[in-house]
Amino acid sequence: MNKKILYSIGDSFVYRGPQYTTWSKLLSDKLNYIDANNGVAGTSNDRSYRSVIRDVSRVETEGKLWTEFTGDIDCKLENLFIIVGWTSPSRFEWYDNGEFLSSRFWKNSTFTLMNNSRIDFSFPDDITIPLSDMTNSLVRFFNQILTLKNFLENKKIKHIFYNTFFPFNRNTIEYFETIIKEIEQNKPKSLVGFDNPSTYYSLESLWKQVPDDYKNYNQAQYITSENLDETLHPTLEGNKLWSDFLYEKVNEYQG
Repeated sequence: MNKKILYSIGDSFVYRGPQYTTWSKLLSDKLNYIDANNGVAGTSNDRSYRSVIRDVSRVETEGKLWTEFTGDIDCKLENLFIIVGWTSPSRFEWYDNGEFLSSRFWKNSTFTLMNNSRIDFSFPDDITIPLSDMTNSLVRFFNQILTLKNFLENKKIKHIFYNTFFPFNRNTIEYFETIIKEIEQNKPKSLVGFDNPSTYYSLESLWKQVPDDYKNYNQAQYITSENLDETLHPTLEGNKLWSDFLYEKVNEYQG
């Protein structure tokens, strides 16, 4: 198979469910690509990071790509265009009974727990609170996005990173720079382990390395609240707007 494949992954702003028309379907139709959407509602960046590396590695070694709706398809690295919609950094994966499950600190969540047995998971506070702590979350997320960018560039895979909605109804860059300053100002003066307290997080340095596409492309801000429904998810018109935006970016990327 030589047809190009649009591999997308992220949360419900990428794939909300089979009853909704996603921007990836609209975009793949415009590009005449295969729509390989691997998004999951309620997912974490941990899953996106883990899954992209897993799937690209399998394409490279086995020549196969699997998604829920395409099944196993023949694929080469040069066939791929990858779009990652990064979600809230404080969501996390927890390995439980042989499976990676995405969760979050539901008490602080913008979106409510809907008790969907396939996507809504909760764990005890002694697991959830440290993993969803913003310092831990930002260190983990910045490392993930930097590593994945380098991984894809090293393999010469065309890709776009973007921010689905975080932080909701706030300026992304302003938010990150403000909270990074707060974290650095309140960091520990001494450590139990061996390291340098003054450079232990280095979040400002990490943030400067975060890719510009993530910093500048924000789906919720671009389509505006007028194109979000009562559940704060993109409407069909919102998905059309975002597919048009990405169509321009894909064409710019491909020159």
